[in-house]
Amino acid sequence: MADLLIRGLDPETHRELKRRAERAGQSLQGYVAGLLEAHTARPSMADWLAELDELIPVDVSSGAEAVRAARDELP
Repeated sequence: MADLLIRGLDPETHRELKRRAERAGQSLQGYVAGLLEAHTARPSMADWLAELDELIPVDVSSGAEAVRAARDELP
């Protein structure tokens, strides 16, 4: 496991993180590590937008038609 030290954190932010960690029954370190892990588990906005650019457009004239087409693709 790697270590991360955050310097210059606003005291109010530190207090709030500590309060939330206590309410969750976790150490501050464990709570913040969980936040960072959850955040990095999702693609970044830039990566997500790049993936959208690679999708093939669907030609539909209405939202209802798009829903029907999606349902038809389900097993």
